[in-house]
Amino acid sequence: MKTTTMWVMAIALVAATSCSETETDVIDSGDDDQIALGITPNLRVEAGTKSATKSVVSGDAITYTNYTDDAPGLGVLITNEAVNGWYVPDGTDYTGHHVWYMGDEKGANWISIQEKGVTFDDTDESPYYLTKEIGKVYAYYPYDAAITKTLTNVSAEADLKIPVTVLSSGEINAQRNNAKKYWNAGAWASTARADLANLCLPAEKDYLYFAAEGGRYVNNGRADGFSPVTPEDEPDNLGTDNPGYKINLDMKHAMAMVSFRVYDGGRLSDNDVNFTKFTIKNHAGGTNLFKTGSGKMSLTDGTITETITTTELSRTITNYVLMRQVEAGEGEHAFIKTGTTTSGINGKTVSKSVSAIVYPVTFGENEIDLEITLKEGNNPPVVYPVTLVGNQWEPNNNYIYTLSAGRNKLTVMDVSVEPWVDNEQDEIPL
Repeated sequence: MKTTTMWVMAIALVAATSCSETETDVIDSGDDDQIALGITPNLRVEAGTKSATKSVVSGDAITYTNYTDDAPGLGVLITNEAVNGWYVPDGTDYTGHHVWYMGDEKGANWISIQEKGVTFDDTDESPYYLTKEIGKVYAYYPYDAAITKTLTNVSAEADLKIPVTVLSSGEINAQRNNAKKYWNAGAWASTARADLANLCLPAEKDYLYFAAEGGRYVNNGRADGFSPVTPEDEPDNLGTDNPGYKINLDMKHAMAMVSFRVYDGGRLSDNDVNFTKFTIKNHAGGTNLFKTGSGKMSLTDGTITETITTTELSRTITNYVLMRQVEAGEGEHAFIKTGTTTSGINGKTVSKSVSAIVYPVTFGENEIDLEITLKEGNNPPVVYPVTLVGNQWEPNNNYIYTLSAGRNKLTVMDVSVEPWVDNEQDEIPL
């Protein structure tokens, strides 16, 4: 029997701003061929090249610059139609329920694998062959081999959860300038989109789940009593008769992100001041809504449960010099304010932002505190506390706080939101 391998699975980050598509040609060589669950690379996620670290996923393709370190791939789990057991594949290449998918450095040519080679080209494909029976697909990012051993049985959809973690501490190197405007040859220039990287903790993980807005059902397209599905046919992943072997994976962020910009509003110092740390913590006497540490993510809808640790989250920061608002004498670390919009020169547009991935949370007044630590030269560091205005840090959103530092207080000047989406918040004075 001739074996035909087909890669036609689409992965898309719903929050993406662009949409290009590349497909691998599929050969249909007859009803008796084995048909593999495959991937069409029209991905909407990017991890590596547009992130200053390998941790945060953003952009429009899952890419990487270092195959060994920055390419975790996707995990795909396939259950039976009733979700009370695992799917039984056809053949001996991939016999388990947990399938590892890997793409090339450009986010294309996705294949199922069992081991990574030295490079993508050295990595052998191990197809997951479907039968005429109906299965349901669940997926997550980044791939974790331990899931094969920890998620061994399924009796209902509620069992499909994987462990997730929010790290409570770590160091961010803010050497790279990700501000929207930068000083170049005596004038302000716009930063290229490719350089608008997230500055975050390299070890933290950005967890994605398959939302399945277009359905989860798959089979080999050869169900009894139905015409065989051809490569030209669109999948019917909402249908349970003969859905076919293609599936679109619309991947969404299960976590929220918070980002902080800090600048000198002109009254802090005439010297360089460094932003050295931020801390997010529960307000004393509050209800301890903010959580870190371990939890579980549902592969059905991304809901996070089983979080119990209320330890504060802190990030030490290096190489972050505050931009200073001045009346005259602009330069690398000094600016004259010309407007409040994203096209103008102001604290929002000329300041770097540093970020942390957090569990989604809804909080009211006097529930969550923020502490910003600043240091001038050899002087002792100064901690500026702020109690945040009630907000809802939702999954798939990045909440950006811009803070203006003065001699006596830190002020939130702006807070915003977009889907990994930058949500500009009102500016906060310090």
